[in-house]
Amino acid sequence: MSVAMQLAQLHTQFSEKTFKKTSKYPLIAHDEQWPSPCEVGEVDEQGNIQWQGALQQPTGSLNNLASALELEFPKELSILYGHMYGGSILASIDGHKVELLQAWNEEDFNLLQQNITGHVLMKRKLKQPETVFIGLTDQDDLLVSVLIHTGEVCLEHVGKKTHHVLAPNIDAFLKSLEV
Repeated sequence: MSVAMQLAQLHTQFSEKTFKKTSKYPLIAHDEQWPSPCEVGEVDEQGNIQWQGALQQPTGSLNNLASALELEFPKELSILYGHMYGGSILASIDGHKVELLQAWNEEDFNLLQQNITGHVLMKRKLKQPETVFIGLTDQDDLLVSVLIHTGEVCLEHVGKKTHHVLAPNIDAFLKSLEV
């Protein structure tokens, strides 16, 4: 199964599991200045809106960013961030709770690229192997990142080198996630 199909399936599983538990799709604080094609229904009394993953039309790409940074990103990275809009997907892998980051809208996709740029430049300044973050963990300073030169999905503390490989690539990582 392709990374795009796995990602779509992961969104569906997360959405359905959340609905089964709460009778609502995943919720996010609504911001009328920050609309997304994945918003579903009306804003509730607490100011939240339900969401479901929505295909990016057209699909986003990190190719220009990679060129600007003089890097070659693993091709799955563009798919991971550029295939669907959505909120973060909560899952687990190897006993670690993770929050898989997704772009909420086109503007968020552009901000994400700026954050990736800052992260890569920080890694260069620290003389560490370059990574791109794709998720968070339940520990404040622990990221899920893709090691650029190998494509491995790893854990890394902010400002430190990767220290634990979760999966050999994004494809295997997505297959291993449990929502």
